[in-house]
Amino acid sequence: MDELLKHAVFGSLKLSLRLILIIVPLMVAYEFLENSKTFKKILDGLHFLLKPLGFSKQASISMLAGIFLGVTYGSGVLLAQSEKKVLSEMDAVLTAVYLSMCHAVIEDTLVFVAIGGNGFYILGTRIVIATVITFIFYRYLKVKLAKS
Repeated sequence: MDELLKHAVFGSLKLSLRLILIIVPLMVAYEFLENSKTFKKILDGLHFLLKPLGFSKQASISMLAGIFLGVTYGSGVLLAQSEKKVLSEMDAVLTAVYLSMCHAVIEDTLVFVAIGGNGFYILGTRIVIATVITFIFYRYLKVKLAKS
């Protein structure tokens, strides 16, 4: 029994250390990038990819935060932007739909790779499903709004 407990504790500590080594650098990098010219270029590139899904340029910030840092961080940015009336209702809804399926893509993928998963399949599947569902949702809302 002592050996099992020892194995569980050390295994948990090892996994926790791996998670810390993945998550902390990502959050620090985001904080440094946030006010840089590189960040603005990344947002422009992201908007180019998101525009066909119905997103405005303003939605790129919350999408970037959510995609790379997680749904909680992205939701916080989304709520802050919504309160400031920076985002349209469509942007807020589409961002929530996309991020509910595809958030923390780097962090989660690295975590699953650390425990033996295939990062390519995990990341690819999440991005494709989130993109298709968001596109369908956007088209539905666009038709619904055009009728009203």
